[in-house]
Amino acid sequence: MAKKKDKDFVRNVAQERTYQNQDKAYDEAYFKWRADDKNQYSFNYVQDTREHSYMAGKGFIKHGADAAEQETLHNCLRLLGTVMLVMLVFDVAKYLISVFFNDGRVCNAIYYSERNTLGESPMPVCFITMGVDLMKYLTAIFIYKVRTKLPSVVALPSGKPMGSFGFYATVLMMMISVVCRISSSILSIILGHIHVDSIQVYMFNNAGFPAIVVSLLYNCIVLPVLCELFFRGLVLQSFRQFGDSFAVVVSSLACGLCFYDISYMGYAICCSAVISVFTIRSGSIRTAVLMHTISSSLNYVLLLTGILSEPMGDIMTIAVYMLICAASIITYSRLNNLHGWSFNIRQSGSELSFMKKIQLMLSSNTVAMWFISTLIMTVVTLRFL
Repeated sequence: MAKKKDKDFVRNVAQERTYQNQDKAYDEAYFKWRADDKNQYSFNYVQDTREHSYMAGKGFIKHGADAAEQETLHNCLRLLGTVMLVMLVFDVAKYLISVFFNDGRVCNAIYYSERNTLGESPMPVCFITMGVDLMKYLTAIFIYKVRTKLPSVVALPSGKPMGSFGFYATVLMMMISVVCRISSSILSIILGHIHVDSIQVYMFNNAGFPAIVVSLLYNCIVLPVLCELFFRGLVLQSFRQFGDSFAVVVSSLACGLCFYDISYMGYAICCSAVISVFTIRSGSIRTAVLMHTISSSLNYVLLLTGILSEPMGDIMTIAVYMLICAASIITYSRLNNLHGWSFNIRQSGSELSFMKKIQLMLSSNTVAMWFISTLIMTVVTLRFL
């Protein structure tokens, strides 16, 4: 019988994991990052099964991979909660600017009650709030990247060339966006009966042509790119070490809870979850950016058309929604036939159960502070009809 080598008794948790739809460079960079014992945000556990710790009166003590993962997950959740609180501070600053310089009206949002009109928010105030928003995302990206030291090849995965997959992802994303938009509008109508207004779309509340153009570029290109770099880049990829399904939940909640609006939160969380799944299934951050920019642009253009010409806007919205529904059915059928595709993602790579990880997230003090602060901000920013 062949004698076992020393390495046969050693278990390296990080080395056991490969990440679906990623190339060799991604896997190697992720393993190297996780193998850094000095990094409190990377989970690894190396065990020699022949070694045992003994404590008098208690016997042999088991220090398992689950305990190591729990500690690292706690550190990552604490960092995420802290960064989200920093982002909330910037959002509070935007709200105060709106209160003091624009009579309490949000410069970069069209509410359901205003869906057929545009106001006259001062452009200087719009640009100031835009600058604060940019600083919010850039600060979050900087802090998270510096603290986690996540390699760029992991934070910005390139995957394989998208080809037709990018088109399929975009069509299905628009379908999800349509469903969520209709649901959000229904919720807005319900909230209207109790005199609560809700955000319909993010757009400069100014009818000037320059404002419309700048708003289009900012809300449909710049913000989606920054949003995806942070949530589907840094957050999603760093949490994949705890399992892909949990990473999807964390990144989607973090993204959706940034909006502080009852009807828009659900819309954002659902769309974020779909984008996260497609990012993992494609292995590329470019898929996320494409899906987000296209869906934001679609909502923007349809609402803007309705504002400029209400009858034409309604007709165009119905026609576009019907076209998207038809295209999405054909697209999903073709995608499933060609690739055996589904929304399921691989369930592996974690020592802890999914429910245990959810419990750890809910019991994190920093995450709890962020949840409570988000709730307070949502209540404070409620707009009444």
